Order: sequence, then C-alpha cells, then structure tokens
Amino acid sequence: MQAVLRNILGIFLPDDVHIRSNGRVRGHVVITFVRNLGPTVAVTRILILVDQFNSKEDLINAVFTSSFIPGYLAPRPATVFRNKLCVDGGLTLFMPPTSAAKTVRVCAFPASRLGLQGIGISPDCNPENRATPGQLFKWALEPGEDGDLDRLFELGYLDAAVWTEQNPVQEVVEHGVEATANS
Repeated sequence: MQAVLRNILGIFLPDDVHIRSNGRVRGHVVITFVRNLGPTVAVTRILILVDQFNSKEDLINAVFTSSFIPGYLAPRPATVFRNKLCVDGGLTLFMPPTSAAKTVRVCAFPASRLGLQGIGISPDCNPENRATPGQLFKWALEPGEDGDLDRLFELGYLDAAVWTEQNPVQEVVEHGVEATANS
C-alpha cells in the first residue's frame, strides 16, 4: 500500500502543494530515538507538529508518516520522516491542536466508544441505523462497495446535520461559541 499511496499523492497533488499548505495543514508524528547503551537501552519520544514543508515530496512524506498504519501500509512498525524513525502521531495524540480560532473535529468512528474528547461530528451525533465499528474499521482499510460508500456519505451528512441543529453555525461564527463534542 505504501507505493500505491505515494503514487496517488504524487499524481493528484499539484506541484506547489507544499507552498499552498505551509501554515495551513498540520500533521503530527512521533519521533523515537533508540540508543543502545550497553546493558541498557535509551528511548526518547518526541511529538512534533509539522506545518511547514520544503517540497511536494516533503509534504507527501509528512502525510504518509501521519497516516502510517504498521503492517498495513508497510510490513515494518515505523517509517522514516526527515531522516528520523517515526510512528503516526495519532498513537499518542489522536487529534492535534490547530491554530484556528474555532475547530469542529470530525471522526468517522464513534468517539464515545474510543474515549475521544472534543469531537464535534461523529456517528455519536445520530446513532440510529449505524454501521458497526467493525464495518467502519474494515472500510477504513479496504474500499467498500459503491452502495456502502453512498450509505456512509449519507450517514456522515446526517451526523453533520444533527450537529448543526445543536450548534448553529451562525452562532459559532458570530458569537464565538466554542464548538464542543456531544457527550
């Protein structure tokens, strides 16, 4: 999958995507340093947020690293970003902070079942006629049939409609009402 993902990003992203994305797109990765100190091993983990990119390839590498699923995208447990061994930052910080004044966080999985806080739109918004978490996870890793994808789109649309009824967008924009997760 690694080669397929890199090829698709290389084809569909414009050559100046890194310039357009600087300061606007933020990914997060965890860098792990392991050093053998004789009878002991030193491990240092650093969480970095990346929002400046040197080239289209640098941005593709950041996207790849930020979405790296060990064993699925590649047979190894980690990947390399800017010459450092990295794992997906979602393993330690599922939803990174943003620089936006207001952020509505969206998750394709039921946030309450994953113990995630601060998610605005998720299947929790409209729990009727849901796909099971197992089905969602399967579709996250394998393409679904067209009918399944149409159903997921419709369910996501309904989730957003429920959230919008509970959090009128005009009020959020005009009065600075903080967008919060539905408990």
